[in-house]
Amino acid sequence: MSKISTMEEFKLALDNLSLEKQRLVSARFVAAVLDLTNDDRIIQAQKIAADPKATAESLMSAYHSVLHAAIESSLHNTFEEMDMQKQTEHFVAQACSTSLAPSHQNIKWRHMAVSVAHYCRIARICSAIQHEETKPSLAPAEESLHDQIKNQFEILQKYLDEQSA
Repeated sequence: MSKISTMEEFKLALDNLSLEKQRLVSARFVAAVLDLTNDDRIIQAQKIAADPKATAESLMSAYHSVLHAAIESSLHNTFEEMDMQKQTEHFVAQACSTSLAPSHQNIKWRHMAVSVAHYCRIARICSAIQHEETKPSLAPAEESLHDQIKNQFEILQKYLDEQSA
């Protein structure tokens, strides 16, 4: 298999995976951003999402648990004091809940893993934005985004290589 090196190749490879395989590779994307959270609900839900033998009941329970984490960490329509750590955790939780969402079970949702990858990137960007200064620097966020994309390409490539072995 040729190496994934463009966003188009990345999306196409993900679109060609079954929903279950999208969940499994999405769980790997989420695992790569777990360093951004201490929320046990997210950490446990990611482990369940990554389990190829997870039952429908355990997947549903993990989904509900991580969905609560996502809701609790959301901005709730207030931007007065944006807590970037809270936003970071929100996007990690959102990524994990998207990989577990029960609505995906009855349809072929082609872009589930792509959405998870995007949430993980946004989490990484939020964690890198420097807000302590008068004029926040976005340079670290840009570098962090590029590293995250490269890492996701490698995660997907490794997963696909394992599947073809």
